[in-house]
Amino acid sequence: MTDAEPLIIELIDTPSKKGIIISPSNLHTDLNHVVLMKILKFYRAEGIIKLLPNTLDDLWTMQRVIFTGDAVSGKSLRRFRGNETDEGELKEIYVTLLVEKTELDKTAQRLKVLGKILDGKPLEYVRLNSYHTLNVAPNDAVEIRKGRWPAYLVSVLEGAVSDTHKPRLGVIAVDDEKALPAYLLGYGIEFRDEVYSRLSKRMSSKDYQEAEKKYFEEIISIIRNMEVNTVIIAGPGFTKDQVRSYMENAGTMKTLGKNILFKSTSNVERSGVYELIRSDEVSGILDKEKIRDEFILMEEFLKGLQLGKSKHGCAAVIDALESYEASNVIVNDSVLGKSDYQKALSVAEKMKAKVTVFNSSDEVGQQLSGFEDIGCF
Repeated sequence: MTDAEPLIIELIDTPSKKGIIISPSNLHTDLNHVVLMKILKFYRAEGIIKLLPNTLDDLWTMQRVIFTGDAVSGKSLRRFRGNETDEGELKEIYVTLLVEKTELDKTAQRLKVLGKILDGKPLEYVRLNSYHTLNVAPNDAVEIRKGRWPAYLVSVLEGAVSDTHKPRLGVIAVDDEKALPAYLLGYGIEFRDEVYSRLSKRMSSKDYQEAEKKYFEEIISIIRNMEVNTVIIAGPGFTKDQVRSYMENAGTMKTLGKNILFKSTSNVERSGVYELIRSDEVSGILDKEKIRDEFILMEEFLKGLQLGKSKHGCAAVIDALESYEASNVIVNDSVLGKSDYQKALSVAEKMKAKVTVFNSSDEVGQQLSGFEDIGCF
């Protein structure tokens, strides 16, 4: 079995358990596709979901759906001391915490879940009601229990699972001065360190050609190391075309094993990358990508504001939904655990409105934060 194997869903319908189990199949799949979240089991009636994260993206997704008051279970280490002077030794335990807060450590690739111990085993190594932190890493199975799992939270997890079958996208914005690499990930856009050409018109023709060749080779190296199927090279001038000619003459296009596209942008800053994502030129690639969907929804919301058809803020959203004046709700992930927002989203679920959760740290999410983190149209 490989991490890239697709998932199949097995329905559970017994007197004691009702839900789904998702497990790997033996079907052939493209190993270039990156596997994200696995839902190992989902017992809807009991409010239990068991997840197996594989990447930092998955840990971020888990943080979006774990709230204060949830019960989270998983394996952990706890120091056990025989007496006060004993240095103690680390023992592996399986513990259930009543969650008080979560923190995502991107550097260590850990999701820290802090809370009081409700239950655990072996009992001799567990002190009930004491504080403990679960440090969840990729490939650590975790069980989350809620009073109920609303549909909009389940859709957040299902979106992470469906990303298994989608290639992520790489972008390199280039001109004659620098190259800006970026990844389109499940949670938004991640920019990498810029690479500078160090080209100067004061150089001799020979030195300029050598520096240009080195610059192009650095760009090729970035493309080669991007763990994606498709890379877009974009920019405002002729540099992208020169990169293309260099790659074609060197035979690099064939050896990279990636789909390389060349598009135009007005600049090579972050705004140029966002411009590219919004453009119709790449709509065929990004139509199914969540980040593009968020841009489109935000544009629809803003147009509705001008016409008086969009609303924002919990009270206004509830009123619009109950008056049948809205069928789409957009909300930032940073407020999903707050009671007034949960009330608004419960109304949305009752009225069968479509709920889309934005990444609050991404450009669109930051824009939505100016409208009380929730809107409808």
